[in-house]
Amino acid sequence: MRRQAANALVEFAIAWPVALLLVAGTIQLAVWGSEAFVARQAALAGARAGSVAGGSSQVAEATALAVLRPVLVGTTAAAGCAIQRRGQPQVWVCVVWRSATVEVRVAGSVPSLLPLVPGGSLPIGADVTLAREVFG
Repeated sequence: MRRQAANALVEFAIAWPVALLLVAGTIQLAVWGSEAFVARQAALAGARAGSVAGGSSQVAEATALAVLRPVLVGTTAAAGCAIQRRGQPQVWVCVVWRSATVEVRVAGSVPSLLPLVPGGSLPIGADVTLAREVFG
């Protein structure tokens, strides 16, 4: 009887960390997928807002940030096309205004829930280009 109890304890000690890692990995994947989806939707919403007649790069930036900010957990988002450096926002929105198109880029990184990820963050990004509406 004691031998069975000892075997069960050893099996539990081996299986528990593996099960915990699988659960935590699944949660991390779900959070990362959600944030990547929101980055795509923010870029699309910003491009749509900027492409309508009377739209501007400021409207596109504001719209993309309004979609992005409430969903990001543990990170900041800001407008600007500069390369990310220490002290700058972890996620940024860049609007490229051209004569016939508007391009909205959302890029950056979000913090990882698991300390196993190198660098402690996961990349997200989206790039949407739409034709601007022109009347007349």
